Amino acid sequence: MSDTKLLSLSEIFNNKIFRIPDFQRGYSWEERQLEDFWEDIQNLSPNKIHYIGLLTVEPIKESDILNIEKWKDDLWLFKKGLSAYYVIDGQQRLTTLIILLHEILRTFSDDKGINYGQKSEWIDRFLYRSYNSIYKSFVFGYEKDNPSDEYFKTKILEQESSTADKYPETLYTANLMFAKKYFAKKLKVLNKESKESIFDKVINRLKFNYYEIDDSLDVYVTFETMNNRGKSLSHLELLKNRLIYLSTLLHEDDETKGRLRRDINETWKTIYEYLGKNKDNPLDDDTFLFNHWIMYFTYDRSQSDVYAEFLLKKKFTSKNVLCNKISIEEIKAYIDSLSKCVKQWFYIFNIQYSSYSSRIKEHIQKLERVGWGAFPPMIMAVFTKESNEDLIWDFLDACERFNFLVFAISHRASRYCSKKCV
Repeated sequence: MSDTKLLSLSEIFNNKIFRIPDFQRGYSWEERQLEDFWEDIQNLSPNKIHYIGLLTVEPIKESDILNIEKWKDDLWLFKKGLSAYYVIDGQQRLTTLIILLHEILRTFSDDKGINYGQKSEWIDRFLYRSYNSIYKSFVFGYEKDNPSDEYFKTKILEQESSTADKYPETLYTANLMFAKKYFAKKLKVLNKESKESIFDKVINRLKFNYYEIDDSLDVYVTFETMNNRGKSLSHLELLKNRLIYLSTLLHEDDETKGRLRRDINETWKTIYEYLGKNKDNPLDDDTFLFNHWIMYFTYDRSQSDVYAEFLLKKKFTSKNVLCNKISIEEIKAYIDSLSKCVKQWFYIFNIQYSSYSSRIKEHIQKLERVGWGAFPPMIMAVFTKESNEDLIWDFLDACERFNFLVFAISHRASRYCSKKCV
């Protein structure tokens, strides 16, 4: 890495643009993290600085993205002398800061100054730059194939986009909106001077340890190593990064590897769309991964989180790819199964949204009342592979009878979910 620098947001956003790459997780901060963050800002004295953590970035060479479709709309920024970077570590804090800055700026009219600068100057520096007064390139955001990209632009930064409706809402986009509303509520009760004080703290007095990764480091391995601070990455989030990394190591042509990478991204879009589809009943990502592992591979309770140990340390490893012990066909089959099964996993716990008949819905509701026992992975498999409702009904009926007799009548404790509860 390059030498560390302790820099403020104003110093970091100095003719630079930042993108969150596709192997990164989305925005995961919830109320607890936002409360701690807001309290830190409130308690910071105007003449003091506050260390906010590590910001690790990877420089993006113009030559590497010149022919990549998703970068074409932003290439003009390079001609303007700006440099581009991928955010490898620190994206949660950085995203939070940008949301807060936007919420502060939107409370000021266009002709009003703030902290000795025009509102337009701060927008140009931290949010987006305009080309020909029509097209905008965003200073900070996600790569274009990330479902959070359009949501961040249109719902969080409130800008127009012709493709805004093409991307689903996910658990991550729900977190983005929660942060936006959280800060809007906090700022609503503050006067102009208080908001200017917070603005000054955010851009000048919160300091990052700023690192730029050099070419000798593997960015995917660096991400796995560094991103276990703050709110820990889920195993599902780590698995996405691992599979994208493995796609670069496969003994295949670049077009094939690129297509697999796109398929991995599409799979995770689908996963997080369905896990967060019911905002009143969001589903846990690692619980889904655990149950899918039982269904797809095997069940072993010999140690805690054995499913993650298997997926990340035994199955999907660089050694297995380099030694030809795992093929592109195996990876493709696995992610295809994840994509299909997450939809059925959603319907198991939100059966009212399914197209199943009333008798199937009634049986699922009965199972909910009696207790799931060890059957969710099996139900997911049946829902995914079987279309005959008579057979599905017979299976659910057997599950209900078993759980009622074993757990309700005999009062035996179910061992299902001793490590991961549904």
